[in-house]
Amino acid sequence: MFADYSILEGAIDLHIHVGPDYIPRYADSITLAQEAAKADMRAIVIKTHLSSTVASAYAATRTVDGVKVYGGIALNEPNGEFNPRNVVASVRSGAKIIWLPTVDAAYALKKAQSGHWIGHYVNGSTFGYERKGLSILNENQKLKNEVQEILRICKEGDIILASGHISPRESLELAKEAKTIGFDKLEITHPNAWLEDYTLDVLRQLADYGAVISLSFGACSPHNGRQDPYEIVNVIKQIGARHCCLITDYGQIVHPSPVEGLRVYCQLLMTMGISREEIDVMIKENPGRLLSLN
Repeated sequence: MFADYSILEGAIDLHIHVGPDYIPRYADSITLAQEAAKADMRAIVIKTHLSSTVASAYAATRTVDGVKVYGGIALNEPNGEFNPRNVVASVRSGAKIIWLPTVDAAYALKKAQSGHWIGHYVNGSTFGYERKGLSILNENQKLKNEVQEILRICKEGDIILASGHISPRESLELAKEAKTIGFDKLEITHPNAWLEDYTLDVLRQLADYGAVISLSFGACSPHNGRQDPYEIVNVIKQIGARHCCLITDYGQIVHPSPVEGLRVYCQLLMTMGISREEIDVMIKENPGRLLSLN
């Protein structure tokens, strides 16, 4: 199959790591925007673990014609943890997505301690300081009050709330509450990175609650677990493309451009039985709805 860049026309990648960052990254927001615009993509979402990307996204959108760049903030310890004021400030500044804890999530720390490949991200972000590990649940295993407030803020602001690196148990409690309050922009972030815990049964429950399952190509990389892409195909077939988005989770210096990564990802899945129509749903329709672009 030849390199078909037409598949990217109107596409959206909801998860690209951007520089400058505390570790080297593939590119800054303007370069990422230029490459996405050249491929006729519609939008990209840029992310860092320990700082906001709202200003970088704004600058890139103002500088580069033909593509929208969106940013947000991940609620790790340096970013204020579960502080609703911080979320309000981010939303009013233009954030389109709020990630729950990633490198500081208690679940991610536990996975790192078990030898999971996420350890080289988790351990590389401490800088020698201790951290407690963040959970969205209280001692009764229910959503913390401040997390419920953050969920409400995202609903009122029409903002994506992403699960980050929280556990399946946490995600299920969050998704249940999201359905209860009528919030339909909950994104479950790359659960294919830990399918040993985010089983098909868990993913079905999350989809039934209305959550969108984002499936990362990065998890197939040699340094990120070498996931067999057929596992991703199986998730799509079992859960349904209407409940899924495709993300690269690229931006590492060991990867090619996120644009090329998304093109390869889509064409690879098509050789494995995913239809062009399903691809369009997962890289255009679903992320477009989450970003209120449809």
